[in-house]
Amino acid sequence: MPARKQIVLPFAPRPWQAPLIDDKAPRIVAVVHRRAGKSTGLMWRGFKRALTEKKPLPRVVHLLPFNVMWKRTGLWDQVARAADAIPGAEAMRSELVVKFPNGGVYQCGGADNPDAWRGGYADEVIADEFDDMPPALVPLVIEPMLADRAGVLVRSGTPKGRGILQAAYDRARTTPGYNSYLLDYTKTGALSSEAIETLRREMTEEEFAQELECSFEAPNSGSYYGRLMNAAEAAGRITHVPYDPRLPVWTSWDLGIDDSTAIWCLQITGTGEWRLIDYIEDSGAGLDHYVELLRERGYRYHMHILPHDAEVRDLGSGRSRRETLHSMGLMPSRVLSAASVADGINAVRMILPSCWFDAEKCALGIRALRHYRREWNEAAQTWRAQPVHDHASHGADSMRYLAIGVHAGARQPEDKPAPVLDTWKVAGERANRSSVEAWRVA
Repeated sequence: MPARKQIVLPFAPRPWQAPLIDDKAPRIVAVVHRRAGKSTGLMWRGFKRALTEKKPLPRVVHLLPFNVMWKRTGLWDQVARAADAIPGAEAMRSELVVKFPNGGVYQCGGADNPDAWRGGYADEVIADEFDDMPPALVPLVIEPMLADRAGVLVRSGTPKGRGILQAAYDRARTTPGYNSYLLDYTKTGALSSEAIETLRREMTEEEFAQELECSFEAPNSGSYYGRLMNAAEAAGRITHVPYDPRLPVWTSWDLGIDDSTAIWCLQITGTGEWRLIDYIEDSGAGLDHYVELLRERGYRYHMHILPHDAEVRDLGSGRSRRETLHSMGLMPSRVLSAASVADGINAVRMILPSCWFDAEKCALGIRALRHYRREWNEAAQTWRAQPVHDHASHGADSMRYLAIGVHAGARQPEDKPAPVLDTWKVAGERANRSSVEAWRVA
């Protein structure tokens, strides 16, 4: 059997990069500060694995949150230059692929189209800037890619609050055989003291803690509610919040695109506490699915708050979504007038200091509020006016409607809703009469 040809990678890793590049653990989580050379180190790790893997046709997949980031950030140019320095390697720009002389492949791509990766395989997947990736990407897409090759998963990034990167890091710290790294600027030596001082001057204290000190506690940069949610947790207001049958329940609905829906369930005490006792979020289901979920909970409902577009009539049925919900017994409802997103965000900020959240039932909604954020405009060096539309949008929008709808800015429900023969509707009307009386007493 001929000896394998030795290839020397033209790269001298920094002291902090070397352990990560050589790590043999099956699951690795590396939390690294900004500008440390993290993506470069991961690239060379991917090259080494593709060149040394003994299985036939080795394949390493290196993912960024969006496919376009490879070219816009210049990372692909760095990959291509590195490949040019390796004898026999070929960088294919149109496919974002590097092919090596041993048949190995280093594939660059984005997490923004998860279905594009289904059915493929990998000996290693590198999920770079993991906090910005869809939460379902690992269990539904990446793990199946690795399964039959006993592949390695490397998750890395800089924290963005308490997100999926922190969850992965905490799991790696406590799982036998997994490895974890937490590398702030004091541990890498990647930035000069002058650079650190400049960053301290230019960043807020929270931004510096997040970006350079790898703090999971600092609110996500651009976060609308991060500091307020941290305050709620510190004050013990994210805990077990049971349903109180003496108090009526408000719901607020975000009726999103493609039937994505988010619903908050709220009780308000006579002392002004807002108790978020439940949260529902799902997609790909009809309105009847959500009505049934509310029915099963057995709460005593006072009012269902709907967004302004709930009155828009469907071209097929000729009915609005509000009318459809009424026909299913969801009454009474209140439809909001159109309001600016900024006004809604301010309304949420006003009520969050009075909010208590059930930590278990509202976990998805709490995560949405933590991650709802503005986007940084690199060219203009300022925050964009509109929030980022991502996994956090539906829960945050539903909370905006709740903050506005409980108080002002809404018109009253219809006096004579369409008659419906539905036992839940009849029971609901009785409950609503009693809930109004309880409300007035409170």
